[in-house]
Amino acid sequence: MKKSDEYFDDELIENNGDIPSDLSRRYLTITEVAKYRRLSSDTLRYYDRIGLIKPNYVDKTNGRRYYSMEQCEHLGTIKELRKLNLSLNEIEEFMTCRNLKKSEKVLSRHLEVLKKEIEEKQKLYSILEKKLDFLAHIKTADFVLDSPVIKDIPERYALKGKHNSLSTNKTAIEFMKLEESLNTESPILATNKVAMEVNDSVIDSEFRADVCPMLFCSEAESDKKNFAVVGGGKYICAYHADSTGYLGEIIAKMKFTADGNGFTMSSRGILIYQVDITLTDEPSETVIELQYPVYPKE
Repeated sequence: MKKSDEYFDDELIENNGDIPSDLSRRYLTITEVAKYRRLSSDTLRYYDRIGLIKPNYVDKTNGRRYYSMEQCEHLGTIKELRKLNLSLNEIEEFMTCRNLKKSEKVLSRHLEVLKKEIEEKQKLYSILEKKLDFLAHIKTADFVLDSPVIKDIPERYALKGKHNSLSTNKTAIEFMKLEESLNTESPILATNKVAMEVNDSVIDSEFRADVCPMLFCSEAESDKKNFAVVGGGKYICAYHADSTGYLGEIIAKMKFTADGNGFTMSSRGILIYQVDITLTDEPSETVIELQYPVYPKE
């Protein structure tokens, strides 16, 4: 049996397989249909193969496909449904045993799917807008590096992980746990949510010995597990380039500045990644901010 025989429709064969004499008036070839419907012949063959629309007549001597005028109209409907983003399975359902009620049902169901997709895309659009706003802020921000200043900072909320040593992989593990616990899309990229609770040691090994990973977030974003309030008040703050570098000098400078302004700097503070490795591979482009609470000297 020739490969083309599988497409053969016995009901359309006349005179033991001879081509009907009025074939050119009753049917269009696959090439003609492809031309007038602006579809490729490969697409029509594929529709035939999956059973979406089979040619009305196949010449069993050469496998040439022919389509009726009605089928050409059906192809127009299929083409429109594809432009409306219906899947081939949905189109097959639409085209099978059609009536007004069923057609309305299929189209209405697809409309609901599109509504949900639009809502999701609008949500992602809003997220991307905020991330681009953050990047625009970074580009124009005047990060005065290594110059401590005293700020009033409001109360904040964060998820906190377990205390560990920055010199081990436990810090990364805790950050991953925290990130995965947030109930939002793309919670970290192009944000300044990533932070750590740190001590005030100017000795690098001691500074790294005890950190607590944390992610700033709203109450709605968190799963409430390990949710904590970060107290507001006066903080001494300083920006520093290269998040992987030594921080002892800037910490000492912050203590000196706090003391000179009549404050005592807390032994525990916060390191915030303002520009981190989610945005750049260049260490010199990363920026951290150190924030330590300060209290009036007694």
